[in-house]
Amino acid sequence: MITPIAHELNDLVLNGLKDLNGTVWKINPYFSSDWKFMAIVLGFNAPNSKYFCPWCLCTKEDIGNRQKVCIIEKNMHQLKPAFFNNNSTVKPPPGHTKPPLLQIIPLDHYVPDELHIMLRIWDRLWDLAIQELKMKNQFNELTRTKIIAEMNRIKISFGFWQEQGTQNWSYTSLMGGDKEIVLKNFNFGVVFNEERAFLINRLWRDFYQLYINMKSNETNPSQFANQTKEWLDLFLTLSQGEPNTINFKMGLYRPKDVTPYMHVLVNHLPEFMERHQRFGLGAFSCSPVEKKNHDQVSAFFRKTMKDGGKGMERKSAIFEILHYENRSLYFAQKGTIDKYPKPQHIHVKKKLKN
Repeated sequence: MITPIAHELNDLVLNGLKDLNGTVWKINPYFSSDWKFMAIVLGFNAPNSKYFCPWCLCTKEDIGNRQKVCIIEKNMHQLKPAFFNNNSTVKPPPGHTKPPLLQIIPLDHYVPDELHIMLRIWDRLWDLAIQELKMKNQFNELTRTKIIAEMNRIKISFGFWQEQGTQNWSYTSLMGGDKEIVLKNFNFGVVFNEERAFLINRLWRDFYQLYINMKSNETNPSQFANQTKEWLDLFLTLSQGEPNTINFKMGLYRPKDVTPYMHVLVNHLPEFMERHQRFGLGAFSCSPVEKKNHDQVSAFFRKTMKDGGKGMERKSAIFEILHYENRSLYFAQKGTIDKYPKPQHIHVKKKLKN
C-alpha cells in the first residue's frame, strides 16, 4: 500500500504540482508523527535499543550524559546507498535496519511532534513520582485519596483501582489537555514534604513552560536550548550529604531515567526550531490528528452498535461512523447549525420540604 504513495510523493517532489492556471508549485515534503510510527517509516530501531535516536549516533549508555553534544548528524544520503544500491558496500548508520519507506523526505524534515514530547515526558515524570511513593512505602489508601482530591481541586477526573487478582494499581489515563493542566497546577505538596515537593513542583512547572515555549513561533531557539539544558540539570539534581543523616538532601533522578523523548527535547528540538522557525513546531503538531482519533473512538462507543446486530440489522461500525461524519459535514456546509438553534433542556427539580 505504501508503494503507490511513495511513487506519487516522489513525482510531486521532482515535478511539482501544476494547477489549472499552468503554475507549477514546488513541493517540499515534511513528516511528523509519534516516535513509533516515525521509526517504522524510517526503518529504525525501537526506542529501547542501543542506538535509539533517528537523528544522531547517541547510544543508550550516553543518553543521560550532559557533557555529550548531540546534533542532527545523519542524512538520507547515508541511507540510500546502503539500501537502494545493490552494488554498494556502504553500510547504513547504526540503528537503521530496514530501508526508509519515504526516502524522498530529507531526514531533517522528519520533525518530532511537540504533543507527543509533552505526553511521553509527562508519563515518565508521573511514573517516577509514583515509584518514589512506592519505594518509601507511602503509596497507601491515604496517599491515593490525597492525589484524587488534588486532581479534583484542579478539575481533573482521576481515580485509582487495583487490577483483579494482582497487587498492581492502575490509574486513569489522561488526555493531552488534562495532562497540561496537571503540569501547570498539580501540587505535590499533598504527598511529599515541603522541600521535596518544592523541587518536584519546580521540575513540572519548568517543563510546562518549555512546552508552551516550544509551541510558540516567537521563541528564540538559542534561549530555548539553554532552558532545556537547565531543565535537564534540574531533572538530574544530585543528592547531597550522607544518606540517613540529618544533613542529607535527596536529589531528583538518575541519568538512566532520561528517556529518548527527553534526549530529543534537549538535543534536537532547538535545532529543529532554528531550521524550521518560519513555520514553527506547531505547524507539525499531531494534535489535530490525535483529537480526530479521540473523536472516532468516542463515536465508536457512543454512536455505533460496535459491529453488533443480527442478519440484516447488523451494521459495520466503520460504516456508521462514516455516516455520522457525512451528516456532520453536510450540516456544517449548509449552515444548518447556525440556522436552527439548539433545543434548550429544562430540568425541573422537586423542592424538598423543610
